[in-house]
Amino acid sequence: MQFEHPELLYALSLLIIPILVHLFKLRRFQKEDFTNVKFLKRVVQQTRKSSQLKKFLVLFSRLSVLGFLILAFAKPYFPAESEISTKNLIIYLDNSYSMQLKNQGDELLEIARNEVLENLAASSVYSLITNDGLYTKKSGEELKVILQKINYTSRQLDLNSVLLKTQQLRKIDSSNLVLISDFQEAFLSQIEIPENNIISIKLKPENIQNLQIDTLYLTNSKAGILDIEVQLSGNSQKDGLVISMYDGAQLLSRKTIDADNSDIKTTFSIPSQNISNGRVVIDDEGLKYDNIIYFSISEQTPISVLAISEGDSNYLQGLYTEPEFNLKVSEANEVEYTDIQQASLIVLNELSELNAANLNNIKQRSNEGSSVLFIPNSKNRNEFIRFSGKFQLGFKPEWIEGEKLITTINFGHPLLENVFQKKIQNFEYPRVNGYFSNISGNSILSFQNNDPFLISKSNIYIFTAPLNEQISNFQNSPLIVPVLYQIGLQSLPPAQLYYQTSELEEISIQANIEQDHVLHLTMDNLDFIPQQQRFADRVSMSVDSEELDAGNYEIKSQDKTLANLSFNEPRNESELQYLDLEIFSIQNHESIAEYFSEVKAGNESSSLWKWFIIFAIIFLVIEMLLLKLLK
Repeated sequence: MQFEHPELLYALSLLIIPILVHLFKLRRFQKEDFTNVKFLKRVVQQTRKSSQLKKFLVLFSRLSVLGFLILAFAKPYFPAESEISTKNLIIYLDNSYSMQLKNQGDELLEIARNEVLENLAASSVYSLITNDGLYTKKSGEELKVILQKINYTSRQLDLNSVLLKTQQLRKIDSSNLVLISDFQEAFLSQIEIPENNIISIKLKPENIQNLQIDTLYLTNSKAGILDIEVQLSGNSQKDGLVISMYDGAQLLSRKTIDADNSDIKTTFSIPSQNISNGRVVIDDEGLKYDNIIYFSISEQTPISVLAISEGDSNYLQGLYTEPEFNLKVSEANEVEYTDIQQASLIVLNELSELNAANLNNIKQRSNEGSSVLFIPNSKNRNEFIRFSGKFQLGFKPEWIEGEKLITTINFGHPLLENVFQKKIQNFEYPRVNGYFSNISGNSILSFQNNDPFLISKSNIYIFTAPLNEQISNFQNSPLIVPVLYQIGLQSLPPAQLYYQTSELEEISIQANIEQDHVLHLTMDNLDFIPQQQRFADRVSMSVDSEELDAGNYEIKSQDKTLANLSFNEPRNESELQYLDLEIFSIQNHESIAEYFSEVKAGNESSSLWKWFIIFAIIFLVIEMLLLKLLK
């Protein structure tokens, strides 16, 4: 038993007062004369014995009344037996998109928010962790304000990340950690949970059936037609699924299909046009965020290619064609400075000599981001050495005669990523009759002896052998088209249909802006300035997409719209594969309300002051009866 006001127990010393009163009670006796006291002796002896008993009973009753009153004011209680406390509680609230699923008509996140709000105690201190925020040492009232502002996010913490965020807090006061989530499989990155005082509250949706839009891509953009393929997936079947394509408020096309398997594809064919605020929408009752995908299609400016050539350039003219490219072929002694400054790709094709001024200008243009493709001249090793020195490549090339086959394709190289549908091992190998050795770099194509035929170093691409028909038959190989086309395309990558909000994106925008101006990403009331680097004819932006919401954005400079970009959330949260928490050694609760009710019941102390008041009244009544009934 404990007391809320133990200092009042000093008042028990007052119990000495009734004892002293009873011991030293001053009573004046009056003498009475009797003629004969012989018959009174026995009566007097009996009366004295009963009087003393009465005095002791009355004394005990008065001491009990006073003692119980003092104890009652000290508020005695039995402390709570439960070790669970909300005094310093850490709450992890999962606000990922999978919490959009519903239970009894309400979304899981809304259910969790409301139940936590109802059970917060004003006197307790809380820390809150979400997938995109950390709020430490907040009062109940402060946390209520924070909870009202929590929205969904594409980020998803796993258990290790949550424990790392709470490690310092739990060391200070041994706080309990309450995990409120639907507990998808990705949440637990390890089988054993090395922490104590972890409580899980699993929120379960009524229905986990869901269809989602996974991706879309452009399959054809010629002959005035845009063919856009949309890919869907899910774990439910639905007849008459409506898929609509919009540009802003304008309906571009609509289809009704039967979703009868896990992988669904459909193609929209629409007239070629710029689509600034494109989106594809489906009508599905599962998760909301994956029912829409944003995209934008801007008019692509042709990539400027400058070919400085002394050898055969017909194959270059056949590859770098309009509308994707704008090719200009010049001889070494006819190159203009403006051509170099405007080129996104500069091809040095089998030059015997390039003057120092032009080589310096090409190096400067390379530093500004343009790509350079070097094709050597077999008869001039010194020009290869000169080029290597200017670009600080460190090569000491040596010409080797003899036939070699080009047998190896590095499918993992960024140049060839997603270019081939499958990895081809056996194909008609191109050949060369000689090549330069002692060349190192990130190999793209290699000979059978693993010496490189084509390498890259940053934005520099180098063939180790000429491509003329006397030295090589590479011009006739199917490989030449994807290789040279991708080199040209990646010299100024076109804007994608959309980007992911979970990745750091490098985006190049063709724009000539003034020195003191910057590019802005805007959508509705959002105005975001990404990290950017200015070049002569373009601006390269690094967009940390996690700072952006899904949607269609405009790229602006001084209120002028230069281009449009779209961002979408990753679809990880749509997998809907859940953990079975029964196999783990942690405390599981069915609901938030149940957990807080258990904590409240366990923390309620047994107050005893009312009982002590009752006992005081009882002994007061006993005293009154003793005084009245006992003579």
